[in-house]
This record gives sequence, structure tokens and C-alpha cells, in this order.
Amino acid sequence: MKTIMSACGVLCSGCAAYHGSAKGIEHKKRTAVAWKRIYRLNEKPENLSCGGCQGPQNELLSYCRKCKAQQCCRKKGFRSCAECPVKSCARLRRAQAVWDSVPSIGKKLSRADFVKYAKPYCGHRERLERARRKVKETTRLRGRNQGNDNGEAPLTRRSRMG
Repeated sequence: MKTIMSACGVLCSGCAAYHGSAKGIEHKKRTAVAWKRIYRLNEKPENLSCGGCQGPQNELLSYCRKCKAQQCCRKKGFRSCAECPVKSCARLRRAQAVWDSVPSIGKKLSRADFVKYAKPYCGHRERLERARRKVKETTRLRGRNQGNDNGEAPLTRRSRMG
């Protein structure tokens, strides 16, 4: 499965609700029960399917749809906040704060429950920072391949290969 990250660094593709409809109603029922027990969320099983932050707006979970960081990324055409030149803003801080307590909640879970229902939300800040560094490096390399001010042609794969 392709790894999909949310606007704020959560691992969408690891979330139990990610493509929940394809996983079937029994999976969605188990997820609803677990989320109620773990997070005190009252989601109906039929609502537990999400296309991830990058997915169609009508396929997002209700609270993901309301996320201001996700809305901002969509408006700016970014896949995540890692692509934004503003390193931190109120929208991102609020979005990330939602997930900050998950590691401590996860310590109280069985290993299986942790992996299924908490792990994708842990390490979101670090994941976003790694993505930010990758975007910065990719941008730097693209800039280097665009040539320079002395009129030289940009480097292409063929010209680098000799």
C-alpha cells in the first residue's frame, strides 16, 4: 500500500478508517468499538471510511474535513504542510495538538490495539519534519538542475550521464 501522510504528519494510510469501505462493515464495526473505547469517539461504523487528507473532500472523516490545516493545504495546492514555506502556523499547531496525547494513550493499549488504532497518529511532528526536509532537498536539487545565471543549460539526466 502506498504511504499517505496527512497535512499535519499523521499517517493516513495507516489509519483504521483509511479506505474503510473496502475493508468491509465488520472492520468498520471493530474500529468504531475500538475508537469509542480508546478515544471516546462516537462514530457510526458506516461513517468510518476516509480517503486520507489528499482524497476527495466527500470521502474524508467528518473531523478531518473540518481540519483547518487540511483545508489550507488544499487551497494552496499542497499535499501536506511540509510543502508550505511557513514552518508553523496556528492551523498546523492546532491540527498537530489533536494527536499529541496519542503516545501516552497508546502506552495503555495492547500491542495489537496500539498498532491498529494508535501508531499511525504517533510521531506526526517528526514525520512532517522529515517530509519538510525532503521537500527542501528536492527543491534545492531542482534549482541546481535549472542551470545558473551564466547562461549554462540546465543539467539533464542525459548531460549528467556523459
